[in-house]
Amino acid sequence: MRAAGINWGAVLAAAIAIYAIGFIIYGLLIPEETWMAMAGISAEEMASVGTSRMLFSPLMPLATAIFLGLLFKLGRVEGAKVGVKWAIIVAFASAVPALWYGWVYGVGGIDGTLLDSAHLLIGHVAAGAIIGGWR
Repeated sequence: MRAAGINWGAVLAAAIAIYAIGFIIYGLLIPEETWMAMAGISAEEMASVGTSRMLFSPLMPLATAIFLGLLFKLGRVEGAKVGVKWAIIVAFASAVPALWYGWVYGVGGIDGTLLDSAHLLIGHVAAGAIIGGWR
């Protein structure tokens, strides 16, 4: 399923993988109270926002996968191993430092930022392997 030189099946699978990794980390591995404390979110703040923003949650994995697909097309990245390498480079060139900016100029603790950084790095690695390796 290629269009404009991008394998859209791989992009969709990569977005689903990124989303699933986030669910595993934040929904299964780390108790809600723990990640809220790590992120500096109080129970009251969580209650006020609740799930009102969850509708937008697929957008970040989709954007990551789409733009990795575009970059891989432009860079002629082929193979899961090369895809992982370039996904790590992209993660540390943009996504992870963006989180660090939030920590440097924000008020939250480092624990939540490190957890979020690990989540993004693992998601990029999975997406890179899928998009790079999908034939």
